[in-house]
Amino acid sequence: MTLVFGLLLCGMFAPLGSVQAQGFTSDNTGLQETAGRAGFTTNLPCRQQPGGCIPAFIGTAVNALLGIFGALFLLLIIWGGIQWMFAQGDTNKVKAAQDTIKNAIIGLVVVAASFAIATYVLDALSEVTGEATGTPV
Repeated sequence: MTLVFGLLLCGMFAPLGSVQAQGFTSDNTGLQETAGRAGFTTNLPCRQQPGGCIPAFIGTAVNALLGIFGALFLLLIIWGGIQWMFAQGDTNKVKAAQDTIKNAIIGLVVVAASFAIATYVLDALSEVTGEATGTPV
């Protein structure tokens, strides 16, 4: 039994080799720039075009705001848990902590629903504006 435990312990802390390699993608070939200079349409998605586009900017801003709000509500849940731990049996403090946790969970659900709706709307908006989603040249 001690031998098995020792082997498992050694196996946990044995150094594992890591492999780091850069994959070949169409982004690092320079073909987009060359095709653009030659006058060909590169058919880039809106996010990769030099000036960007409004739907991409709106999508990035909405995702950033929803991420911040999600983190805020997560911190409120943690804060409510800390309040509950330090309540020391005082029913008023426990009730306040439970209300904080309940309201933070409701806020987190609202943020998740907002994220789902915003993702759907922004995808529909990008289809209407004709953003290219195919493979670039």
